[in-house]
Amino acid sequence: MADMIYYMELHRTVTEFFHDAVTNALKSQDLEVKTATEFYLVNLLAEFTHASHVGEEPLALKLVTAQEGTPDERIRALRDIGDTSLYVSGFFADSLTRKLIDVDYYIAMGRNAYTQLAGIVTSSRGSAPGFFQEAFHELADKFRSLVEVLHAIRAKTNFSTGTDMVRLYEEWLRTGSEWIERRLRATGLFSLDAVGPGKLVH
Repeated sequence: MADMIYYMELHRTVTEFFHDAVTNALKSQDLEVKTATEFYLVNLLAEFTHASHVGEEPLALKLVTAQEGTPDERIRALRDIGDTSLYVSGFFADSLTRKLIDVDYYIAMGRNAYTQLAGIVTSSRGSAPGFFQEAFHELADKFRSLVEVLHAIRAKTNFSTGTDMVRLYEEWLRTGSEWIERRLRATGLFSLDAVGPGKLVH
């Protein structure tokens, strides 16, 4: 039971952590997005924090496979392509300069995937599909600008990945370390006063 409570608290604070990061990065880039898009970005970053690695299967091959699957399989595949493209472009663009596939390839693939997703969701009914349709349309239209938002998060924190940011944040929550608090506050991306250290005790 204690482990479950810890997990729930951790999930909540990680989401809050990225909400602060995304909100402030959008402001720093002078970019306005819809609530659905901001919600999607926050959850995308939180999900990749828990991923052990980013898949290395070529995105073009994933796209071909997506066209051959069932509607649900196609949606999952396209989301994977779009999300991976956005995350890699935002956090690992510098490493792509040493590879045959550059950041423009990821941007093109991601924009294409989100455009297709928006079209698929348009044919669905209900409030949830409409919410995601709004997000997918904007993710496609503003893909390059949103890559810059993720660049801003990485540059501001001086960490290599979102996982690094969260680990430092978790450590501050557990220990209340003043050194870690100063480092987090120096980024200007996070509102620590509303959370307070010592909230996560395993």
